Formats: sequence, structure tokens, C-alpha cells
Amino acid sequence: MIVEKRMQLGAPLTAARELKEGKVALLDASNAVRFFSLESLQLISGFKTSIKQNTQLSHGADTSEDGQYVAFSVHKEGAVVYSSEQKKLLHHFKRHEGDVESLRINDRYHYLATGGQDGKTFVWSLETGRLVASLPHHSDFVTVIAFSVNGLWAATGGFDRRIWVTNLSSLSQRTVLRGHGSAITDLLFLKGQRLLSSDKEGEIIIWDYFSGKIVKRLKRMLSEIVSMSTTPDGRFLFVADKSGAVALYDLDNYEMISLRYMSYPKPVRKILYVIQSNLLIVGLDNGEVTFNSPLKETRLLEKLIEEERYGEAFELVEENPLLRYSKPYFRLESVWKEVYKKAIRLLEIGEAQRAQEMLEPFSTDAQKRLLMQQLIQDYKEFARFKTAVDGRKYTLAYSLAAQYPMLKENSAYKKMEQEWERLFARAKQLALQKGSDETIQELLKPFRGISSKSALIQTLIKEKEIYRLFMRLVQRKDYKKALELAKRYPSIKELDEYRKIERIAEMIEKKAVEHLEAGEFADAVRTAQQLLDFPEKKEIAEELISRANHYATALRSFAEKDYKAIYRMLEEYPYLEETDIVEKLENVWQKVIAQAERHSAAGDIPSLRKVFGTFLDIPQKRARIVSLFKSAYMEQIERLQKEGRTEEVDRAVQHYMDLFGLDDELASWLALHGLKKRYGEKPPIDPVEIDPRKLPDRLV
Repeated sequence: MIVEKRMQLGAPLTAARELKEGKVALLDASNAVRFFSLESLQLISGFKTSIKQNTQLSHGADTSEDGQYVAFSVHKEGAVVYSSEQKKLLHHFKRHEGDVESLRINDRYHYLATGGQDGKTFVWSLETGRLVASLPHHSDFVTVIAFSVNGLWAATGGFDRRIWVTNLSSLSQRTVLRGHGSAITDLLFLKGQRLLSSDKEGEIIIWDYFSGKIVKRLKRMLSEIVSMSTTPDGRFLFVADKSGAVALYDLDNYEMISLRYMSYPKPVRKILYVIQSNLLIVGLDNGEVTFNSPLKETRLLEKLIEEERYGEAFELVEENPLLRYSKPYFRLESVWKEVYKKAIRLLEIGEAQRAQEMLEPFSTDAQKRLLMQQLIQDYKEFARFKTAVDGRKYTLAYSLAAQYPMLKENSAYKKMEQEWERLFARAKQLALQKGSDETIQELLKPFRGISSKSALIQTLIKEKEIYRLFMRLVQRKDYKKALELAKRYPSIKELDEYRKIERIAEMIEKKAVEHLEAGEFADAVRTAQQLLDFPEKKEIAEELISRANHYATALRSFAEKDYKAIYRMLEEYPYLEETDIVEKLENVWQKVIAQAERHSAAGDIPSLRKVFGTFLDIPQKRARIVSLFKSAYMEQIERLQKEGRTEEVDRAVQHYMDLFGLDDELASWLALHGLKKRYGEKPPIDPVEIDPRKLPDRLV
């Protein structure tokens, strides 16, 4: 692994975030903030705060994607937000009962979410400094918060071993995920409504967070997992634990590639794969930070291949398994295949020593070494095998090939297989004629008694009528009935004609997907309907037809400004979230929310009601809208409290509780001011049951 830069910070790394414009931000436990250039890896700017940060937290600091905001959890003092440009305090959020255990910035909405020891998660506006929403409760500390790439979903994990996933755009869709046996340590959103979660016992789970089901449990790490990061394409996952190990997983097949892809003598605190420069940043418990370049070794790999130093090339790949997915490695494999073919030709003419010498440079790769040993051993029987093939003693030849499988990789074996294909093709033509049984048996006599061929021969002779029917169905392109027949008579599946049908189905599916991705919904439906003729593709066909119809309906609803219909569909079909239509609609909603938050911060209910306009009629947005009405009322209460109007504060609090019950927002404010015991308990009212149009302009 090439280390581009190594540095020693005064304290352990607490946060690392890739920023826009080619920068990365590193925050440490001494409250120092550093901004580095990804091109030169040199320090650009930074500052240090005087706050008392909780150094034991894994998720107690964060920066915004543009680097404008920097947030810290403060020991016994809530959370603070600084302006990195002005190097001054912007906000101090102190509402949790106990410390803030975790925090995270949402760049889309310019929010800061804070998770506390009280099990509550609050969402704050970085622009207005106001509390704008609360997320579902945990029964213990909230240890980690994450946002989806598009910023629309929030996930919180806690010591209670649960994960709550909430649609931040609406606050109406909430799913609780249960499956971990210990406290949640990290969360990471993936594409396709998937979520990664890790815990203190080293377990990693991939969820479908929309359905709440487990997709896969990955192979465990050695100890408590502290940090996770993926490559830009989402293909590979890096996972760090307290033992000092950084593991590598392939998220295409959910397999662990290497348990100790990287290994350190000290516990790892934070890892981050930087998209813009393909760097893996690793921060250790002793304050050491390394900038590693996993893919830079591709240049060295290319050089080794050019110089035909294949053994060293495979040794390099063994040390860095990520190189197995690089272009130079594909080239190395291509070279190996050519050398392997040449070695087989040498073995065919009895030049075993020369073949072994030719293969020797590749022996550093364990799998290839075993393959080479097997090849040399099996080809000791090649002369006997070739004699059997030349003498048309195919029963003996196939028996030898079964006993010595490497013998299948030579020209004699291919010659025998070509002879079988030629004779069997002729036999299939004869099978369509009457009275051809004896001719077929005589034609295929050299291959009788060979288990891999006998099933096909029996199909032609004993099930000749079935074969004839199958061929007639294929010729008429009645694939549905042909496949149903093959299901009843499995031997048909060995025929080339059956495999051709499978290839046709794959081509139709590919075409339907292309139409869907291009927005050609009618063509996608027509093509997918053809796929219904293939029983094994029925489920895929129905899914493609469904998606195409839903996309078309959403597009029509958007054109007609029927937003209610789109949001209703989104609740049932989450994949619509990834369409341009929904993205445009969410951009409109985001602008409305930004305006509403300003009115909410001023306690201006009439303006708030006006700015939401037609969105007031959309049930799916009700919870989010009500959250800002509550925020506006809390502003009214705070003003009364600051002005010392005690009696009016009391009436306002009572009125608030009549409207919404004792929710997290009010309960936390009362606790902050020592007033919680005065008002007792009253269950929160479901926001869906509240009509914002009927809410009063003022509480008093």
C-alpha cells in the first residue's frame, strides 16, 4: 500500500469529511479543524476552538460539504456550530437532557441532527438556528446518525440496538430495524434503499430500510467496529475495528475479500475513502493519520507486467487485493491465459519441462500454483487419452477426462466434442423423421455409455415425440409452451435450442431495461410483455411493466401538478425517489421549507400557513408541516419567557399541550428551564391528526 502522506496530530481524529473544490476536512479531539488540498495534501487553512469536546465519541464532530459549518459535541454543554470562514461561534444548541452523543450535518437541507444520552434526536436549522423537528425516540443513548446521499432519509442508531429510519422530507415514513445484538456503532446509506449498520461485537448488516428486512449479514470483524466507508461506485466497503484491522468487502456479492486489508498496531478511530483522489484516510487512536493510495499501485503493476515480472506482479496483488479489479490486473490475467494455452500445447507434444518453466513465473499465486501442479500431473496421461480419441474409443477417453479433468483443455478433447456436436446435430434432424430410431442409434453408437451424453440420446430415441413437439414450438416461436414442456421433461434443457431460448429471453430483458432507463415507458411495457412468454422471467417482466407504468403515471401527475398523487405513490414505490420527476418536486418542496423555516423562526403562523399553500392538502407532508408550526409556537413561548411574562408563558405552554401533547420539543425546553414537573405528562398527538389550517395564529 502506497502511503502518500503521514502526519501526527495532537489528538485522535474525530471526523473526516470530503469537501467540494478538492479539499478534505480533518477534525481532532483537541478541537482543531484542518482543511487540506487533495491535490498537494498540504494544509490550506484551519482553526482551533476552546470548547471541551468529548474525546471518546466516535461521531461527535462533523463539517458541511462546503466546509462552511463545523459542528462539535460539547461535554455537558450540548452542541456548537462554528463558521470556518469567520472562525467564530454561530450557534449553541443545548436542549438534550445529558450530553450530545452523536451529530451529523445534512447538506441538502442545511440541518444539524443531534442525538443525545436522553435517547432523543433533534434536527436544527443551520441557517436560522432553530429546532425544526425531532426524530423517533431511542430507549438509550443515540450513538450514530447518518443521512442518505440525496439527504431525504435519516437513520439513527443507539445503545438500545435499534435503528430508526425516517423520511426527513415528510417525517411520515418511519421504520425501526431490529437485528443487532449490541450497540450500533456506525451507519452508512447505500444505493437502492439499502443501509449498512455495524455494532460493538463486530457484526455488519445490510438492510432494505424501506421494507425493514435484512438483505445480508456480512462476515464479522474481530472486534468493535468504529468506522465504515465505500468506494465512489459503492462496489467496495472498508471497515475498521478497534483491533487495528481495516477489512475489505465486495458489496456486489457481499463477500469479505480480506479481513486484514490493512493492519495497524493501534486501534483505528476513523476511515474515509476520498472520491476525488482515490485516497483512503485512516486515523489512529494515537493521533496518527495516513493518506493511503490503494489504486496507485496499478502503475507499479503495469510496470511489472511490461517487464514480464509476473511473479512480483501476483505478489503485489496478493498484498493489495483491490488491484484484482483494476485494468492492469485484467491484462495480467490475459497474459496468464496465453501462457497457459502455450504450456498445454507443449504438454501435448511431451515437452513437460519446457511447459513447467514457462508457467513458473506465475507460481507465486497460490491458486495458479495448484492449477499448474494439477495440469502437469494430469498430462502424464495425455498420450493414452489421445490414443483413445484417435481410435474413436470415446468411452475410455471420457473416463480418463473425468479422472484427470485437466485433459479437457486440449485440442484432442475439443476434437472429440466437435465430433459429438456434428453427429448429434445430424441425429436431431433424423429424429424429426419417422422410422429413424435404428439410424440414430448407429450414428451415436461411439458415445453410448457416456453418462454426460446418454440423457440426450435417450431424449431423441425414447422421447422422440416430445422432442419433435419441442422443435415445432421453437420454430413457431411459441416459447411459453416450449419452456413449459422443458419443465416437464428436464432432458430438453440440455439441447442447444433450449439454451437459445434462454439467450433470447436475456436479450428481451436487456432491451426492456434500456427503454425504461431512457424514459421510453410505452416501449418498455411492450418489450417486457414479450418477456411474459418466458415463465422464469415472469417476475422480472411484471416488475419492469410495473415500474414503467408507475414512472409514466408520476410523469403525468407532475405535468398536471397533482403532487398528492406522486407522494402517495412514493410511499408504496420507493424507487420513484430516484427519478428526475421526484427530484424536481423535492427541489420545489425544499424551497418551500426554506421559506417556512424563516417564518417559523419569527413565530409567524399566518405567513407559515401561506407559504405552504397547496402542500397543506398533501397528507404525506402533514407531519413535516406540523413540525414547523410547533417550532413557530416554541418561538412564541421563548419570547414570552425572555420578556418575563410568566403567566402568559404558562397559558401558552398549556395551549401548546392542548394542541400537540407533551412532545420532545416542548419536554426538552421545559427540562432546560426547570419547568418539566409543573405540567405533568400528556401523550403527544399524532401530527397526521392535526389540520394546520385550523391552528391559531398565537398561543396567547
